Amino acid sequence: MVARMAAERQSDTRRAADARRGATADPAREVADSIRTVVWALRRYGERQAGLTALPNSELEVLRTVAERPECTVSEIARLLGLQTSNVSTSVRHLMAKGLLERTVDPADRRSARLAMTAEARRHAGMIDDVWSRAIGDQLSQMTADEVRTLVDAAPLLRRIARLPEQS
Repeated sequence: MVARMAAERQSDTRRAADARRGATADPAREVADSIRTVVWALRRYGERQAGLTALPNSELEVLRTVAERPECTVSEIARLLGLQTSNVSTSVRHLMAKGLLERTVDPADRRSARLAMTAEARRHAGMIDDVWSRAIGDQLSQMTADEVRTLVDAAPLLRRIARLPEQS
């Protein structure tokens, strides 16, 4: 296993060096593939390692959206995620039943409800963040100082890419 990790690290380092030299045929594809790999690897890792029950993807996306935009509405979430309002409503009902979302009446428009994460959902998110930080810290400890600096320097760019769905 150690040998495989070392080989993967060398391959990753070689790809990064190739990318800096412009040797990658399609840099957008290389970045997209790398981001997808990270997202898929981390997506369930935190829940599993924190001992939490895995949420269906639809509920996870709704919860993530509410975390990023507290006090949003079902319609806003549907628009942001490109989903039907009825599907989002179903996910919201399930998350409320699990004690992870709460709904409050909008004082400006009594027909509308605003959504927010519950204290329990925030606690779960904190547990997942802690697990991710420890795991990523372990990975960083196996990298060179230049590799760590490269990743840290790339963090703002990754956050910019993460806003891509908002731009469509």
